[in-house]
Amino acid sequence: MAVITELSRSALERALQDYDVGPLIAFRPVAEGIENTNYFVRTAGPSESQSAAEEYVLTLIESEDTTVEDRTLMVSVLDACHDHGLPVAPVLRTRSGSIATEIEFKPAILSPRLAGRHTAVPVQEQCEAVGRFLARMHAVTDSVDCETRPYIRDAAWLAQCREIVFRHLSYSERELLAQAVDQISAMLARNDVSKLPQGVIHGDLFRDNALFNEYGLSGVVDFHHTSRGYWIYDVAVAVNDWCRDRDALNVERTMALLGEYHEQRAFTPAELWFFSTFLLYGAVAFWLSRLLVAVRDDLPESYPVKDPNEFAELVARHLTAPFRVDPLLFS
Repeated sequence: MAVITELSRSALERALQDYDVGPLIAFRPVAEGIENTNYFVRTAGPSESQSAAEEYVLTLIESEDTTVEDRTLMVSVLDACHDHGLPVAPVLRTRSGSIATEIEFKPAILSPRLAGRHTAVPVQEQCEAVGRFLARMHAVTDSVDCETRPYIRDAAWLAQCREIVFRHLSYSERELLAQAVDQISAMLARNDVSKLPQGVIHGDLFRDNALFNEYGLSGVVDFHHTSRGYWIYDVAVAVNDWCRDRDALNVERTMALLGEYHEQRAFTPAELWFFSTFLLYGAVAFWLSRLLVAVRDDLPESYPVKDPNEFAELVARHLTAPFRVDPLLFS
């Protein structure tokens, strides 16, 4: 989450009039993240229960590439997860039944604010909870139609982004990126890989997109990367963040996350066989996404930029010392 567009109280009040949430009491911007503008808003509550104030998250969609179809898929996924008891915040409908309103000529959505805090240093139990969540999310959204929204960061995207950032990299970084993209592209071109289990993926289940309280995982947020992709890729993206110690994966936390996922939805042997390359794929995808922002010179000084080197180091580790998983451990 982030604040890219500053919103006034009057702008927020006009937007909230589209919802039955009561008048605005207080608001504050949310500073984390890099893609959308987010505000915590506190209102007097729906008209039928004016006695209790309510807290919400209002998200202004900043990306011009996000379509109505993208938002519709995201809402369908959130609805399915919420209906099955997963800790997500469903998107509220406006008084007219729409999934979004408009602020500053940009679409905006409103969701209940989930309780809990982000974790900076994950422990094994939290990694297990993330594994369980991903497996259950993949299962309960299996009937959601996502065929027309394939994951955008495919082999063509990797190649295109490599060309954009290439001149901004050192020689060693260019060699590293070229080797990694070639290896990933070769994997994705395989017929046996194309047959791996696919469906709805979160695509961005990092630590800053999960909340914990004293009872465990209390919320998963930021479904804006929701699309159709390889389920094992979704797991790899999570492992790269939740189970990393500096530039290497922690074996105990990684196996704990994988083990809990497997208990809910059994991995196929082929998924585990290609897992190390999907770890590389996830690291390269986020290295490139951060580089695309870092190399731009047309962004305001306040625009949030995350360090690309964090993933460059992980890419190097995955290339030189791949994390292998024996399928027999999950048989």
